[in-house]
Amino acid sequence: MNKTEKTNKKLFALFFSALFLTALSLPGEAALPFPNPFASPQRTTPSPPREETQKTTRSTARRAQPKTPSTFASGAGTQKSPYLIRTTAQLAAFATSVSNGNAYGGGYIRLAADVDLAGGLWRPIGSSARPFKGNFDGAGFVVWNLHGRAGFFGAIEGAAITRLSIQHADIETESDAGVITAFMKNSTLKDCAVSGSVRGGVNTGGLVGSALRGLIEGCSFSGSVRGGNSVGGLVGTMDQAEVRVGSVSAGRVEGSDDVGGVVGSILGGNLLLCTARSLTVQGGENIGGLVGNVIDSGYVSKSSFDGQVMGSEGVGGLAGRIAAGGLTGSSVSGVVQGAAAVGGIVGELIEGEALNCVSRASVVGISGVGGVVGHLSGGGKVDGSANQGTVKGGEMVGGLVGNLAHGSVSASKNSGGVIGYAQTGKQVGAMGEGSVSE
Repeated sequence: MNKTEKTNKKLFALFFSALFLTALSLPGEAALPFPNPFASPQRTTPSPPREETQKTTRSTARRAQPKTPSTFASGAGTQKSPYLIRTTAQLAAFATSVSNGNAYGGGYIRLAADVDLAGGLWRPIGSSARPFKGNFDGAGFVVWNLHGRAGFFGAIEGAAITRLSIQHADIETESDAGVITAFMKNSTLKDCAVSGSVRGGVNTGGLVGSALRGLIEGCSFSGSVRGGNSVGGLVGTMDQAEVRVGSVSAGRVEGSDDVGGVVGSILGGNLLLCTARSLTVQGGENIGGLVGNVIDSGYVSKSSFDGQVMGSEGVGGLAGRIAAGGLTGSSVSGVVQGAAAVGGIVGELIEGEALNCVSRASVVGISGVGGVVGHLSGGGKVDGSANQGTVKGGEMVGGLVGNLAHGSVSASKNSGGVIGYAQTGKQVGAMGEGSVSE
C-alpha cells in the first residue's frame, strides 16, 4: 500500500466514524441510511380484522339513518286515550298498518290536526279482504285533497266513523266507489261531511258505494257523482240499512239506471229526514230526486227534493220506481222530465204507497205523466197527497196519476194545470182496474 492509499483509508475511516456518532446523537432514524441497531423498537397498532371493520361501518350507517315515523303521535288506542294522528305520514302509516292486517277491532283512533293529501295518490285504509273494524273520530278536523282510485277507507266492517270531514276529494275508478268507503257492513257513519268528485262503476255514492246493515246519520255531500247502475249522492246501494238526516247539495248525480239524489238503489231500508237541494239527477231508467229504485221494502219519510230530475222511463221527483215500500210526508219542487212513467212524486209505483206527499214541481213527459204518480199498478196506493205544479204530456196525462192500471187514489187533490193530447184528466189520465175517491 502506497502513501496515497493509506492517507485515503484514514480519511474514509474518520468520515465514517463522525457520521456514525452524529447519527447516534439525533432522535429518530430518519437521518440514517440503514436501521439503527440502538433505537428502541417501535410499537405499531394492528389493523382491525376485516369483519370488525364491516361491523363498525354497518353500525355507523345505522346510527346515521333517520328514524322511521311512528304510526301515531301518541295514545293507547282506548276510548279515553285514543291513538292520535297529526301528520300525513302518520295517516299513511296507519293506512298501511290496516292493509297489512291490523283491523284495530275495538280500538280508537282520532285525528288531532288537519291533514293535506295533495300531491300524492292516496292508498286507502284497508280493503275488502282486510277491512277496518275500529272507531275512527275525525274530531272536526279536515282531510284535504284526497285523490285516488279508492276512498279514505277501502272497506269497513263493524266500525264507527264519526265527525270525519273530507274536502276537495277526487276519486276515479271502474268499480264500487265512495269518498269515505266503497263498502260498509254493520257499521255506522255519523256527522261526516264530504265535498268533491266521484267517478265509479256500479254502486257509486258520494260517501259510500254499498251499505249493508248499517246506519248513516247526519252526513252530507256537495259535489258531483257519476257511475254506472245504482248511483246516489250519498250511497250507491243500500241493503237493510238506514240514512237519517242526510243532505246532498249544489251538484250533479249521473248514472245509467237506478240513480237517486241520495240513494241509487234500496234493497231494504229507510230514508228519514233527508234533503237534496240545488241538485241535478240524470240517467236512464228509474231516476229519482231522492231514490232511484226501491226494490224491496224501503221507505222514504219526511224528506224533500228541490232541483231537476231527468231520465227516460220511471222518473220521479222523489223516487223513480217503488216495487215494495213507499213514501210518506215528503215533498218536491223543481222540474221532473222524462219519456214514460213520469211523476211529480214517483215515476212508477208498484205494490207500494205514496202517503201525505206534495209535489210543487213542473212535470213534463210523453206517456204516463202524473202530478203525483206517472204509472200506478200492482195494487199501489196514493192517499192524502197533492199536486200543485203544472203537468204536461202527450198521452195518459193526469193531475194526480197519468196511467192508473191497478191501484187506488184517495183523499188526494190536484190544484195544478194539466196539458195533454190524449187520455188527459184533471185527476187521472188513463183508467184501468183502479179506483179514485175523495
